Amino acid sequence: MINPGLVVGPGLNPNASSESFSLIKQMGNGTFKAGTPDWELGVVDIKDVAEAHFNAAFTPKAKGRHIVCGHDTSFPEMAKVLHEEFGDDYPIPTRVLPKLLVWLVGPLANKNMTRKAISRNVGYAFRADN
Repeated sequence: MINPGLVVGPGLNPNASSESFSLIKQMGNGTFKAGTPDWELGVVDIKDVAEAHFNAAFTPKAKGRHIVCGHDTSFPEMAKVLHEEFGDDYPIPTRVLPKLLVWLVGPLANKNMTRKAISRNVGYAFRADN
């Protein structure tokens, strides 16, 4: 089983949608303009995920779970990179929101962001070792 981090990279279809596209759009469309949670995650390029699937399919000894993660980062770090690249052209967040505020309003802003997930992930380091 291949377990990738947040998959990023070019889509095959110019109108494609995925969670990674959605996250980057939200960073630039004002959804996060008040700030981002201090949420760390692993990201991986789509080409590396494809290669991992290929290798797993054709390697007889490949069994179990395999983490595919190219880089550990966070929402604030991603926002910083986007801000450096696009400057003030988009409302890219520049602040980190306090965990308590994220816990209180996060589930209201995004139904996929549960209080349990916020409690277990915001403010904690994420380090993948593949």
